[in-house]
Amino acid sequence: MTFSSVDSLCQNLQGLSLDQKRQVFYWLAAAIATEEAAELVLPPRPNTSVVEQRHYEGKTYQNEKRRCGKAGCRCMEGDIAAVGHGPYWYAYWKDQGKLRHQYIGKRPPWLRSQARATLQTLSE
Repeated sequence: MTFSSVDSLCQNLQGLSLDQKRQVFYWLAAAIATEEAAELVLPPRPNTSVVEQRHYEGKTYQNEKRRCGKAGCRCMEGDIAAVGHGPYWYAYWKDQGKLRHQYIGKRPPWLRSQARATLQTLSE
């Protein structure tokens, strides 16, 4: 949904009676609860330690420390949470029933969008 369609939706909601707004509120709360309950549950991955997990824009994001697998690297000895590389963010989602993932980097997307919004506000 684009910004203009959300804005249009908000304008339409303003025209509703208080009882109608309550009905929309309860329906929306139930819809959000249903979607949150269906969020992706990821199986544990070998050579990975999860630092943090978040759900954002339909994907599950994990901040992970990992072992690289190279012989002699410092990450191969000891607790992965202490010696692993990272942490780095990875996105996970299901596509046609198959689990997919993508490297994101040091900064998660919700911080990037906040930074863009701040820059846009400053430039106005």
